[in-house]
Amino acid sequence: MADTDSPTRTSRRKPHTRLVMISAAIGAMLILLISALLNWPTGGDGVGGPGRIGSAPAPRAVFSAKAGTCLNWTEPDAADIRQVTCSEPHLFEVTGTADLKGEFGPQAPFPDTEQWQQLKTDRCTQVSTQFLSGRFDPHGRFAVGAFTPSEQGWAEGDRTLHCGLQQPGPSGKLYRISGNASKIDQSNVYDEGRCLGINGTAVWDPVDCSQLHSVEITGVVDLGQQFPEGFPAVPDQDNFLATRCGELTAAYAGGPNVVRDKGLTTYWDTLPMESWDAGSRKVNCKVSAQLPDGSGLAPVTGGVKGEVRVDKEPAPEDAAPVQPGVPAEGER
Repeated sequence: MADTDSPTRTSRRKPHTRLVMISAAIGAMLILLISALLNWPTGGDGVGGPGRIGSAPAPRAVFSAKAGTCLNWTEPDAADIRQVTCSEPHLFEVTGTADLKGEFGPQAPFPDTEQWQQLKTDRCTQVSTQFLSGRFDPHGRFAVGAFTPSEQGWAEGDRTLHCGLQQPGPSGKLYRISGNASKIDQSNVYDEGRCLGINGTAVWDPVDCSQLHSVEITGVVDLGQQFPEGFPAVPDQDNFLATRCGELTAAYAGGPNVVRDKGLTTYWDTLPMESWDAGSRKVNCKVSAQLPDGSGLAPVTGGVKGEVRVDKEPAPEDAAPVQPGVPAEGER
């Protein structure tokens, strides 16, 4: 199996994160960069390693997988991909197929990377939304992915996208899912006590809080309990969360002034209407620090409950691209 391209670190989800001083609102917004898995080629038997677009097909496990089938692998190139029950940890849940014959005739050239990405986004979002009975949160924990025809399969007339859902981290690596996607809360939240890594000034994959990180999760809030009558406007969410996240963060840290005294700031996420309509209700309360010049997130070492060090320079940046489909280590 080959990768069609390296993941671009685009904002799959629009930023809905508010960075606000509990004592004095500073009105800064942080963008959580989430990179979706790009396309993988299919089109015959056999397994290939990472390579150029469409250079090798994926195994038969993909072709025979119907909507609702879950796939898992452990190798970086997915050489050991196999079907598993969805109750087992897995990296991909098949949501259906998209036929491209109406758009690409027999003589159509093999799409380039940008075309494949657009096709995956457009067609597999439709397929996955239908699979989830119209309740797909485009800003939630899941992203759409696809296995695409290989160049050889394309030349022989294969025009089928095999669509599915996966759970990428900010780096693009995939975190395992347990259970059927249709039965899982799509809210894009992390558990209290989790720390998210840092890459330059960007939020990155979860790490232990003793390591360099950008964000520490101090609470989870269910907005549905506060706003049972329907979608609350973002200013209403902010007004509520300014108080609620202040309370949760103070309780988590061990006092009302602990966060401020350690050079950190409390902030929170908000939900857009698209997420609310898809059933998402939960958001995170968080703490982080800004660089002195305000150019981005500062590297933090140590959890807020203990000794904290806030650096004044950006964290080292890992510019090496992550190959699509590489499993992440640990839990999301």
